[in-house]
Amino acid sequence: MKIACHCGAVIVDQTDFLSYKAYVVADRDWEDFVDASESKGRIDSSLVRLSYQCPQCGRLYVEDASRELHAFIPDEHKVQVLGSSEGVDWRAPLIGSWNDRPYAGQAKGHLWCDADGGTSTEFDDWEQLELAYQALFKRLRESDRLRSALLRKNGQDVHSWACKA
Repeated sequence: MKIACHCGAVIVDQTDFLSYKAYVVADRDWEDFVDASESKGRIDSSLVRLSYQCPQCGRLYVEDASRELHAFIPDEHKVQVLGSSEGVDWRAPLIGSWNDRPYAGQAKGHLWCDADGGTSTEFDDWEQLELAYQALFKRLRESDRLRSALLRKNGQDVHSWACKA
């Protein structure tokens, strides 16, 4: 999904772990939400509304009960309210991928992680991607900043790790 913000920026929702996206449950629905989660072992998404915050201007977009987005402007410019409650200590996933035959115009390799200021790097050499992945994996794991890690080459898992916390 893409949202055209009133300021001209585009808010993109095409992946997980977005720093500018949140799920909202109304106070009147909270007990039903908790009950459904505990008894059924799953989230009742009918009680959840999406919200987004424009990284450029700080404008907040929140769904109403009809799933229509409404915009709200913060009093303080650029205050981010939808980030993790863990703040800078949020543990991020590390994802590396390689494809010998990428789509036209695309790099063969990509490394992404949103910890410590984030990284999104493209590679045209598998060995460089693998070295960068392993170095970042080691550093983030030692500093307890890693949620999970996955390195794939041509659709096959080369390395995977999940935090046992």
